[in-house]
Amino acid sequence: MIGIGAAQIDITPSEPVWLVGYGDRDHRSEGTYQSLRAGALMLCGQRDSALLVTADLIGYDLAFTAECKALIADAIGLLPRQIVLTATHTHCAPFFYPWIMPGQPEKEYAQFLKERLVEVAQRAQASVRPGAVSFARGTSNFGVNRRRPDGKGGVSFAPHPDGAMDRDLDTLWCTDQQDRPIASLTFFGCHPTSLGGYLIGGDYPGYLCRSLEEETGVPALFATGCAGNIRPWYGDDPDHFARPTFDELAAAGRDLAHEVLATLGDAVPVQAENMRINSEFHRLPYADLPTPEALRESAASSDPRRRDWAITMQTHLSKGPLPDGCPQEIQALHLDDEHCALFLGGEVLTEIGLHIKSALSPRTVITCAYANGLIAYVPSEETYDLGGYEVDGSYHLFIRPAPFTRDVESLIVERSTQLLQTLH
Repeated sequence: MIGIGAAQIDITPSEPVWLVGYGDRDHRSEGTYQSLRAGALMLCGQRDSALLVTADLIGYDLAFTAECKALIADAIGLLPRQIVLTATHTHCAPFFYPWIMPGQPEKEYAQFLKERLVEVAQRAQASVRPGAVSFARGTSNFGVNRRRPDGKGGVSFAPHPDGAMDRDLDTLWCTDQQDRPIASLTFFGCHPTSLGGYLIGGDYPGYLCRSLEEETGVPALFATGCAGNIRPWYGDDPDHFARPTFDELAAAGRDLAHEVLATLGDAVPVQAENMRINSEFHRLPYADLPTPEALRESAASSDPRRRDWAITMQTHLSKGPLPDGCPQEIQALHLDDEHCALFLGGEVLTEIGLHIKSALSPRTVITCAYANGLIAYVPSEETYDLGGYEVDGSYHLFIRPAPFTRDVESLIVERSTQLLQTLH
């Protein structure tokens, strides 16, 4: 047995806010189709403890992550290395830290969010009681690769059913000494980009979690896997991604919940008494940095996002050279000799998650992205030949000076493997 605590809390803004995730919004939110929530799951073994925090947000930047982990650590007596901040990555949540996006960060919401995340951590700690963890893995056909080769040496943004995708649907089930449910935490690697517009909501993970809660009566948490190039696909249009109705979105969440519940009977016990967790930062190098001349040209661009990025880079250059690499946090949770989880910063592409699972086989590995800092898209090596949005077309939105180099996949797999080996 280990100690287990779980809690949930509402994090919906009380006033209209700028939303983040799409570059075509031109005003603040107009309402809410679903409340936003944060959840916390605390696991206390004999050697170590871990707090897993999930939230209906697009993610966090490095500065917010560091401050929030420090606040939580101070409030509940853990170390930052024991705290994981993950996100569902819904694109209908507040804009609360710097991006190159329409609008501006909602500073009041950022402060409110820190307070709420500390509070949900405290609630989870206060609810800790003896219990057990089990693991179940199913599969789901929800979602599709969105990078289709265009036959001209490039890639189009279209459904690509033959493309790579990690279809593992993983759940940690937590129960008390009487085998009564305490909470669940599900991982799946598909972008929550079903809806756009101006309504706040949690996308398919929100409906999935509420459906699970109707069946189990306890908090259901969700964290998104390596989904950088994976998105929902509604309808049967082979060339486009249609927006679902709210009924269709709710149905997709319910279907996923049924797939999760179907795995419960096959869940295997996790011997988590000797669980351990640790994290480390490593460096993802940038490719060629922009020259002052290139920045001057971009600063005159008709594209407002590219123009804003260039001006930001010029301001940085006026104070010192541009950085040649970006820190990425990797966090490893060793549950037992058979089961572990890896939490990666950034919008990590599905091929990298699959590579990590293959490299660590025969261990059962949960891979989770969008954790501890949404640094940028993190492309897999094979995507560089075709380029495209995830490789070299989006770095400026994350206020990065350049795309990453081609070898970042191998760097991540190597560091992830080494970090887990230190805990095994």
